[in-house]
Amino acid sequence: MENKETIFTKLKNHIEAFDFISRKLASPLCKKFNHFSKPTFIDDKALKKLKLKMEAIRATLIKADALAMNDVQDRLWLRELRNLECCAEDVVEKLQFESMRTTRLEEFKLELLTRKGESRNGELTYLFSSEPSRNLIAKINMISNKYRDIAKDRDALRITDDDATRLLHPNRQTPTSSFPKGKLFGREKDVNEVIKLLVSEDIDNKSIFSTIPLVGMAGVGKTTLAQHLLQKETVKSEFDLMIWVYLSQQSGVVEATRKIVEVITKSECTLTELESLHHEVVSQIKGKKFLLVFDDMWDENPENWSTLTIPLKYGAKGSKILVTTRSSKVSQIMSPKKRYLNRLSDDECWSVCQQRACHSNAFDLSADLVKIGKKIAAKCKGLPLAAEAVGGMLSRSVDPKHWKEVLENPLWLEDGDANPILPVLIVSYEFLPLDRKRCFAYCSLFPKGYRFNKSKLMQLWIAQGFIKDADTKCFNDLVDRGFFQYSPSQYSSSHYRSEGIYIMHDLYHELAEYVSGCEYNRIDNYKVTKLDDMVRHSSLVQQEPHSEEAIQLGSLGCTDLHSFLFVGRTEIKIDEIPIKIDEIHFCLNVPCEIFRNLECLRALDLSNTDIAMLPFSIGNLIHLRYLSLENTRIRCLPDSIGGLLNLFTLNLDSCYFLEELPKAIKLLDNLRHLYLSFKRDCYIWMPSGIGKLTNLQTLPLFVVGSDPDSCGIEELGDLEKLSEELCILGLNNVLNAQFAQQAKINTKPKLQKLTLEWSLAGSTSADSSEESSKVLEILEPNPNLEELHIWGFPGTKYPSWLNYPKFKLVSLDLKDCRNLESLPSLGRLANLKHLYIQSMARLQHIGNDFYGSSDFYQRSVAFPVLETLMFKKMDDWEEWVGGASGDFPCLRFLFLNSCTKLRLLPQLPPSVNLRVTKCPVLNVSVSRPVLEYAQCISSA
Repeated sequence: MENKETIFTKLKNHIEAFDFISRKLASPLCKKFNHFSKPTFIDDKALKKLKLKMEAIRATLIKADALAMNDVQDRLWLRELRNLECCAEDVVEKLQFESMRTTRLEEFKLELLTRKGESRNGELTYLFSSEPSRNLIAKINMISNKYRDIAKDRDALRITDDDATRLLHPNRQTPTSSFPKGKLFGREKDVNEVIKLLVSEDIDNKSIFSTIPLVGMAGVGKTTLAQHLLQKETVKSEFDLMIWVYLSQQSGVVEATRKIVEVITKSECTLTELESLHHEVVSQIKGKKFLLVFDDMWDENPENWSTLTIPLKYGAKGSKILVTTRSSKVSQIMSPKKRYLNRLSDDECWSVCQQRACHSNAFDLSADLVKIGKKIAAKCKGLPLAAEAVGGMLSRSVDPKHWKEVLENPLWLEDGDANPILPVLIVSYEFLPLDRKRCFAYCSLFPKGYRFNKSKLMQLWIAQGFIKDADTKCFNDLVDRGFFQYSPSQYSSSHYRSEGIYIMHDLYHELAEYVSGCEYNRIDNYKVTKLDDMVRHSSLVQQEPHSEEAIQLGSLGCTDLHSFLFVGRTEIKIDEIPIKIDEIHFCLNVPCEIFRNLECLRALDLSNTDIAMLPFSIGNLIHLRYLSLENTRIRCLPDSIGGLLNLFTLNLDSCYFLEELPKAIKLLDNLRHLYLSFKRDCYIWMPSGIGKLTNLQTLPLFVVGSDPDSCGIEELGDLEKLSEELCILGLNNVLNAQFAQQAKINTKPKLQKLTLEWSLAGSTSADSSEESSKVLEILEPNPNLEELHIWGFPGTKYPSWLNYPKFKLVSLDLKDCRNLESLPSLGRLANLKHLYIQSMARLQHIGNDFYGSSDFYQRSVAFPVLETLMFKKMDDWEEWVGGASGDFPCLRFLFLNSCTKLRLLPQLPPSVNLRVTKCPVLNVSVSRPVLEYAQCISSA
């Protein structure tokens, strides 16, 4: 294997060649020119050589990283070289941009200059700067000079305070529930003794309830023990009510009380006053014997504990409170009968480690592996969390060589008493490939307890060049190794959808902070200070919901940032528009020239701010790959955004004030993800040219315009990579069905959800109705589609393809189809679980056709898997007949609302939960509505 000096020699040669080629390429760009100057051409061969040298520098640094240098000065040397790598990458991309500008922006420049009645001086300034290499030569000189300094005397590098190990403070744990993740080892004695305390009557205690604290250090297994206790039948049978409440350092009395209410009622609690919350708790537990678990209690204030437990005195005598805490002070204010959890023995740690190591590989461990494994388990210092982490690392291979490398790794520290778990986790980190290390360190920009959206986090990694396009292997590998955990939804309603949401245990987050070094900087609570020159990635985290204090971005100082992100936590609303995200709203001041000072950015997230307009200087961020303006007041984007030729993600989700997209968006042919939100009866104007963005994978909203400059439906034809969700609005503007044919909807197999919407304000003439029927017939989706919405359809007949049993539809929503007098034969759809039918003004009768009865099809069970069926606002619907015994075998919920003329229902399974409202003619017995039902129809 190459040593440090060999690697240094290679870097010297690569950087000297890089310096020579980059100067040669930059030289012709230094001349002054104006808007009407002839474009300057870049030597493509020389540019290709420069890219190869950049790759060689990166590959050599990867080799250096694999040496796992432990000497402080060596690590500083490597850090300096990585910093130069970032600067060199800026130079390469700047030269690439100048090459692309020549061929891709000149035509658009002429279009801007010839527009009538529009002033485009600002856009032109930033799209076609008079000094495109303003900082290019200076950066090349800096790279060369800095490298010479490093080469001259590496030993002269000094340790600064920034290089010291970061202090690791206890913080908010990952949220927990009462369900354990795995087996419990070495706690038989603890389990038996705590069960005795839970089920025995405390004769000396005159209080309604008694408290049992479980005390121990982080990672010792307090939560796991409590989870297993709640699964014991002897415990379950003892109590009428079992409540699990996760707390944190930030949990106050009001929040903790609200959590108790939410767990008992299994619904979101909107009460904010302690008086109301106490009344609600009393009403829920009065006369009931309860077991309440407070997991991860931090509050050491006796007064707060007294206030929190006031309403609990109305439960039945014999109730118990079980508290897990790291703090002995917390246990002292509650009860003298605390149970202290000691560390596991080495053998017990080995059992935990062995279970994790063999979880995904069913093999018998050899005697040699067992011997090595037990030595490794001994280094876990009795902490099951550490044993589980190391076990995950051992599961990667059963090669004794691999296990010995884990055992002999020099990062097993002997003086880790302050946090003995960290050294174990560092070993797990060291065995990650370099791309995983970078991705993991990037997570230090987010606060502890943050809920990561898998897709968006991966897009941020892609923006930094850590992973390739849509490579899920990296993320999945980190999940498998325990660095991320899947986050179950807090509530099951659509407001808290958690698909693809992950969390990171606070110990792993501490590890991310530890390994991130001075390259990453997280700013908390508006404390914006000038950043160090070594910082490449920064975020601003705000814990408070709103503030009138504006954040001054101009004070950052650092000009070489590759990431700047706004991060928050709480649900918000903007001008009474509900925002379905889990973030905070910032008051932001964006100076016009700010983006000249941050021109190296790869990722910029201004989400959840009050920003309404982007300055033209956004076009100066030629390296930008990720731009998020989610949940802002942005109304439009400047045409200078067309200069962001590297842009990969443009997130405009929940931008309900957005009126139009810029015409220059058609230049962003590297764009993969364009997030837009649908707001009924308020369409975003989309310019023609969207069809040129052939790399698009995410386009949840597509608006068909009515004017010549707007987007036509035929532009969807070339967007063959679209996946997940597509909502097509304004189909009433498709005046010729031939254009719909060109959209090629059936050639998009990755689409899972499709919405087809005609504006209710559109034409309703016979000709338009007939043409709409042709359009819908042509817009046949791929059979793989799972969810279909048809809204406002003005035609008189359904498309033939909606009757095909081949479709894998799971959910179907038919709404405001005002000219239809019957329903399609949906009973043959073998996968249909949810069916919503609303506002069918002319429908009067539902019969056998609805079930799929036909001479052409053999009669079978209709709607074989349908679980939810809803009819709403069916003003002329009078009767529902037909069907046979055995139809709807899986139907669980039937909802009838505002069906004012409906008189009769067919035979239905007796297990159906029926809810009828505003159906005065219908005479049926109505069962009590249940929460689960309300959740099922919440999206309708």
